[in-house]
Formats: sequence, C-alpha cells, structure tokens
Amino acid sequence: MAQLAVADSLVQLGNYQEAMEIYKTEPKSEFKLARVYAQMGAIYEALDSYQQGFKRDSLSLQPRFEYARLALSNNDPVTAFNSFLSLSVEEPDNATYQYYMGKTHEELSNDDAAISAFAKAVSLNTSYRAARIEWVKLLIKKRRFREAILQAKPALEWYPNDIKMNSLIAQSYLGAKRYDKAIERFELLFSLGNDTEFNRKSLAWSYFNDRQWQLAIDNYERYNSDYEKADSLVHFIMSQAYLKLGELELAQDYIERAIAIKTPELDQEFLQLATVYVRQGDYKNAFYATKRAKKEKPEDDVIGYQYALAADQYYADKSKKLEFYEDFIGAYPESPYQEIATARAEDLRKELFLAAKK
Repeated sequence: MAQLAVADSLVQLGNYQEAMEIYKTEPKSEFKLARVYAQMGAIYEALDSYQQGFKRDSLSLQPRFEYARLALSNNDPVTAFNSFLSLSVEEPDNATYQYYMGKTHEELSNDDAAISAFAKAVSLNTSYRAARIEWVKLLIKKRRFREAILQAKPALEWYPNDIKMNSLIAQSYLGAKRYDKAIERFELLFSLGNDTEFNRKSLAWSYFNDRQWQLAIDNYERYNSDYEKADSLVHFIMSQAYLKLGELELAQDYIERAIAIKTPELDQEFLQLATVYVRQGDYKNAFYATKRAKKEKPEDDVIGYQYALAADQYYADKSKKLEFYEDFIGAYPESPYQEIATARAEDLRKELFLAAKK
C-alpha cells in the first residue's frame, strides 16, 4: 500500500515513468497503470491494461467509462458503443453517459440516434453545455433550424455572451431565413471580438437578404479587404446590391470583376451584366452579354428566352427579331416560355405581313 501511495504521488507530480514502474510490481494496479499509459499517449498499452483489469473487476463504473472514452478517442466507436451502452443501461440517469453515447453515434454516422442521446443528456442536466452544443450542431446539419433555435435559446439566457452558442443560433437564423435575427447575432459576435471569415460573409449576406443594400456592400467590402478578394460570388452579389441602389457604373464594375474571376461557367454573371446594360439603355451590349451567357449554358431555356428578348430589344429589323424567337421555339420545345415566345413570333409575322401589303 505504501508503494501505491508513492506511485500515486508521482502521478500527481507528472512523473509517469517512475509511477508506472511501481504499478507494474503491485497487484490489482491494472487500472492505475492504464491511466498512466493513457497520460503518456500509449493508447494501445492503456487499452490492454484496462482489459487485464476487467478480468479481475468487470463491474466498476469508472474504469469502464475511461476505457470507453479511450476507445472512442482511438477511432474505435464500435468498442466504445458497446461499453457506453452497457453503462447507460446500468445508469440511465447519468447525463455524461448519454453525452458520450451521442458522440459515439456521431462517429458511427447515426445522426438521428446522436440527436436523441444529446437531447436525453440535456433533459437530465439542462446546464450540460457540451451536450447542448452538439445537439444544436446536429440539428443545423439536419436543417432542423427551428428546433436548433429553440434549443440554443436557454443557454443564451444563462450566458448571453457565449460565443459558441451565439454562433450556432446565428447560423440557425440564417438557415431559417430569419435574416433580421441573424444580423443581431452576427453583430453581437463582432462586438465580442469574434471577427471571422464566416461571420463577415454571413453578416453581409443577411444584410443583402434584409434589403439593406449599403450595409451589405460595406460588409462585403470588409470581407474582400480582410479575407478573400477573388470571390466571384461576392462580386456578383455586390453588383446586384449596387443595381438596387441605382449605382449603375459600380454595378457594371463589380459584375465585370465577377466575370473576370469566375471560370468556367459565367452564365449568371453575363445575364447580370446584360441587366445592367438594359438599365443603362445600352441594348447592343445587353444583347452581346446575353449571347455570351447563352454560349456558357446553351441548354438553359431561361437564358435562351432572354437571348431572344435581348435581340428583340436590340434589332430594329422585325424579320431579324423573328429569327431569334423561331430559333428559341425550335430549340426548347418543352420550355414554359414557349407560349409567350410563340405569341410574340405571331405578332411579328402579322406586322411583317401588313408591312409587305403596303
């Protein structure tokens, strides 16, 4: 017993090697030896020592719990599952066992079972922050945003400035398209010093969807400055925001930047450029921008119809206009735009017929 006390003291001082040598000579010290091995990172030796100890004592909860956690950390979720399941059956009101059951289910790619386990852990201990965080994260992953919001709120009542939980509820509001609420949470995160690439981009996107165009632009500018200058989608969205503000030159500038950055598919960018040109009354460049969009994605009937429409606005010659509508009608027989394109083609034919009779 005296030697065991000495070894225990050595462990407290971090002198694991000397403690281990003593434990090896003492009977009934398998679990103590396993803990030292685990502290030293000798995982397989630790697991083996636990297994040796279970031959003598297979009922004690603490070593079984330690063994299961070690197996889980060693990428052996099957062994961990069997151990945690046994512990949970014996101690059904132990929130920690439920939490680790959830972690094990995650490793086994069983998200639904993990959600149930984390929920059980929180029901047993409402202040179990780690379990609540994992629960909310999985709800977000499963796109169950309303539930994620409901489960994040209690934690924020206790700790309003909890960065992790504020981040999760911000993501949940974003996923639920409650952009005004997302803005509140992302702004709070910035006030708490949590200025990250994801938060900046998400705040800008939230402002854009909340129709606060200038604040969206301001935050995208910060994103471009601090994180990523060559994000074509960001430039595309900024062009849309500038167009909403009537800043046509800037709208054109940013959509051209997006086109310069993005490859290989630029169909939406060229359509946006065409929209800017139309607003400027520049139907020639609108037509050629739409032509480039069609070249990028010739199978897209929406772009095909926009191309015919752009030709209609650009060409004065009615027969030329008609050619584009007829090309569209022949190329996209299943398009929902068939009816409107056919009606316009008929009108043009009538106009050409009447003009020929004069």
